[in-house]
Amino acid sequence: MHLETRFDTAGWMRRLGKALATPFDPEDYLALFDARHSAREIRARVHRVRREGDRAVTLELAPNRLWRPHKAGQHVMLGVDIGGVRHQRCFSLSSAPSDPRPAITVKRHGPGGVSDHLVNHCREGDLVTLSPATGDFVLPEAAPERILFLTAGSGVTPVHSIVKSLLASNYEGQLVWAHFERGYHQWLLGESLRGLALDDRLDFRLVLTGDTPRDGDQAGRLNEHWLTEQVPDAAGRTLFTCGPEGFLDTVIDWHRRHGLAPLFHERFQSAPASGGDGGRVRFARSGGDVQAEGAQSLLEAAEAAGLRPKHGCRMGICHTCKCRVTRGRVRDLQSGARRELADQEIRICVHGADGDVELDL
Repeated sequence: MHLETRFDTAGWMRRLGKALATPFDPEDYLALFDARHSAREIRARVHRVRREGDRAVTLELAPNRLWRPHKAGQHVMLGVDIGGVRHQRCFSLSSAPSDPRPAITVKRHGPGGVSDHLVNHCREGDLVTLSPATGDFVLPEAAPERILFLTAGSGVTPVHSIVKSLLASNYEGQLVWAHFERGYHQWLLGESLRGLALDDRLDFRLVLTGDTPRDGDQAGRLNEHWLTEQVPDAAGRTLFTCGPEGFLDTVIDWHRRHGLAPLFHERFQSAPASGGDGGRVRFARSGGDVQAEGAQSLLEAAEAAGLRPKHGCRMGICHTCKCRVTRGRVRDLQSGARRELADQEIRICVHGADGDVELDL
């Protein structure tokens, strides 16, 4: 009987390299030459920082080989180390998939936190991490011939990606985009949008709710009368909308009564429903418990008890904070709906206690 033995040279070299490198992995040494090197996570260098006024920046990123091009309109979880602690937040990609580098546009919301750090302290060469791009706020496979975009505030970012992608293609349809902003100083991606508006396929309107408009811009607030007067064929256009809660509620309510074509929307902020009863939250694995207020999320309750659950956007978008409820009654802080749960996973950033709850934490 003849036995054929094959020697796995590549595998042997990997094992030898790891043994010689102990207690470090060879990947740790490769990272000395390029900190983006990783076989496990998407790391990116900040290639360029573009100021968007005094409260916002666009960060062009140079990711490692694990990055896969996104679909226009999707978002990522961006991780950044602040004071030695890794923080993650959800940001829409403002770049088109065809752009040389993926980019996010960040608006500062207040002192401290990730957005403040990125706007005021992020520099070219800084290292960040990225999740794979995800999200359903994207164009259908066959782009509609007539599309209406309605955005406000930071809602401009994913739609900027979608419109830029369409105009960079052989798209032959006709686009109307109305963006609502308080003033010019808060307007994100203004320079890019002025350039996109030169394309005959795009009818772009900047509508100011605070500042006095300049030539070519408009003043006003979004309501049914504005849509009827300014976009007479709005009901027949496929509608994409993104912005603050009140803005989205107005658009969705109008579409429910008048829309004849599909509606796509993305929520950036969650408006909590009125507080429930609250309750005692017990942590099954770590022990201990805490009394939670009715309007307090289970994530906040866990943090108040000294725990550090995984989380990202804190708005119910990224699902990073999903945790199993062993038993108990919870309240959805977005819709106000109450549920009795047993061995079910929920997003603890947008659910609160509505009685006693036991978490698998």
